[in-house]
Amino acid sequence: MKWLIFLGCVAATGCAEGHTATNDSLARPVAVETGAVMNADVSFMIEGGFASATQVAMTIDKPTVKLHTSGDRAVIDEVALPLGDVRISAEALPPKGLVLRNLVVKAPATKAEIMHAQNDALELRVTEPLSLDWSMQLDDGSLYPLGTVHTAPINLDINVVRANGQTMATVQAACLGTCWAVDGVAKLSNGSVYLEADAEVTAAK
Repeated sequence: MKWLIFLGCVAATGCAEGHTATNDSLARPVAVETGAVMNADVSFMIEGGFASATQVAMTIDKPTVKLHTSGDRAVIDEVALPLGDVRISAEALPPKGLVLRNLVVKAPATKAEIMHAQNDALELRVTEPLSLDWSMQLDDGSLYPLGTVHTAPINLDINVVRANGQTMATVQAACLGTCWAVDGVAKLSNGSVYLEADAEVTAAK
């Protein structure tokens, strides 16, 4: 898995340039916020009308991931992953194709389970629905908001790792079957999200 490969990489050489680590242990109360994206991948199947499903791959544009810990408790303060636009051709999705814009995947502010915590590694898990905000572009170029839709509860894993004076965070989630759907417009299924980003760690207030 990418996470295991990434762990081996930073442990051996610090292969991605991350945020300079502070002296605070990740096992102590800390606040974490992601910065520059090092690697990101989002994929899902999309279908609508009578067309067959089409594989779509996207990147994440300027994500926001914030969390904090206190003792044996952790809270996800904000997760927002802007995905940009999806353009499906008329050949793939008759008769006119489909343009979806302003896609943003979000996780609710909620408590998280601390799976593991030590000086240089923090692993959190949240089992909650992920939401999707999106709009459809009409023939005249205007946008029609499709409204917020939600997945069933799925595992969202957030991992923070320090190595060689650098701090990185990864975010992973996967949705099997139908993830989000608007009847008569589009259905997104079998989705996965992977984000690897620079992270800033400060003492929690």
